Amino acid sequence: MVARIATLSFSFLAVSACASALPPFNTSKYPDLTSAAERIKISQSLRNPPEQDLDSFTFTFSAFGDAGWADSHVSRPVYRGGFKRSFNSFDPKQQLLGDLNYINWETSVGNICSAFWARPSYSTYAFLTPPQELSDAISLGFNLIGLANNHSFDCLRSPEGIGPLQTASHITNLRNSSAASQNLPLFSGVFSAIPVSPDNSFFTVAGGSVNVHFLSAYVGGDAQHCRNMHCDSGIARYKKQMAAASGFRVLALHSWNPASHSRLKSILSAWLREGLVDAAIGTGPHIAESVTIVKTTRGDRILATSLGNFIHPSLGAQPNNIVLLSRWRYSTSTGAIMLESLKTVKTSCRGGYCARGLTKTLL
Repeated sequence: MVARIATLSFSFLAVSACASALPPFNTSKYPDLTSAAERIKISQSLRNPPEQDLDSFTFTFSAFGDAGWADSHVSRPVYRGGFKRSFNSFDPKQQLLGDLNYINWETSVGNICSAFWARPSYSTYAFLTPPQELSDAISLGFNLIGLANNHSFDCLRSPEGIGPLQTASHITNLRNSSAASQNLPLFSGVFSAIPVSPDNSFFTVAGGSVNVHFLSAYVGGDAQHCRNMHCDSGIARYKKQMAAASGFRVLALHSWNPASHSRLKSILSAWLREGLVDAAIGTGPHIAESVTIVKTTRGDRILATSLGNFIHPSLGAQPNNIVLLSRWRYSTSTGAIMLESLKTVKTSCRGGYCARGLTKTLL
C-alpha cells in the first residue's frame, strides 16, 4: 500500500486485489519425464504463465463518491476532525483503501467566506471545508483528490481568494506540507493558471513504482466558473498527452443535472474508446449507477458513471452508493497495465455516517 501521506445540489435524484502459489511439482503426473532439467523447465513454466510478464508488479486502485465535511452556509467553519472520525468508523481497518485512492471532494476549501453564491434556502447549498479536514483525508490514504464540481465556486468573496482560487491557495499549502513525503497526493480540478498537463506523479507501491496521470473536471459551468477550474469544455487540450502517457490514467468527471450527466457519460465512454484513460469515473447524481468493464485497444478498462455519495454531513440519506475496488498488473518492461480484479462494495450513507454492505465481484 502506498505510504500514507498522503456536493451538492443535484435536484433530479437526491437532496441534497498475483500469480498464485502452485503446489510442488508432482512427477507422478509426468512419468515419462526423467530429466531433472526437463522437470525444472516445466515447473517454471507452470509457475509463470506465458501471458504474465515476469518483470511486473500489482497495484490497487479504489474510488469513492461525493464527499467532504461541511454544513451549508457556514462562513467560518471550525475544524473538529469529523471526516477522519467518520471514515475510521466506516472502515476501521482501512480494508477498502488501496495504493491509489480517488475521492470527489465536493466542497470549497478554506477558513472564511464573506459571501456565498446564494442565500440559505431549502434548495440552495454552499459548502466550505477547513483545510485540516482535507489534510486528514490525505493522511488516511486518499491521494487522488478531485476538486472540480458544482461546489468549487460556492464562495464568491473571501480574503483567501475568490471561488476556486480560495481552494487552490490551500492546495498549494497542502502540497508544500507533503513535499517531504515519498508519495505526493495529486490534486486536480482547480488552479490559479491553466496546467500545461494533467497532474501526474510516480507512486511507490510494493514491487515498484507506477506513473499516475489524473484529471478531474466539471461538466458544466460558464466562462467565469471555468476560468480557474477544469471544465469539460477545456479538457480536450489534454487528449494527446493522455494518449501518449504510460502508467495509470484516471479521468474523473462531475455533473450537476440530467443534461450534464448525459454529457458526462458520453465523454467518459469516448475517452475510453479512444484509449485515453484506464479508469473513467463519474459522480454527480448522488446515487450509484452501473460499473462496467470496457474492452479497449489496451485491454479491459473501467467505466463507472456514478459512485453515488460518501461521507458528507450535508447529504441526504442514500442507501445506494458504491466504493470501487480494483487490482492492476503493471509491466515494467513494456509499460502496459492489465486489469486483474474489479469489485464494488455497496455503501449506505446518511450524511456523515456510512455503512458497508455487500461486495460484488465483476472480475
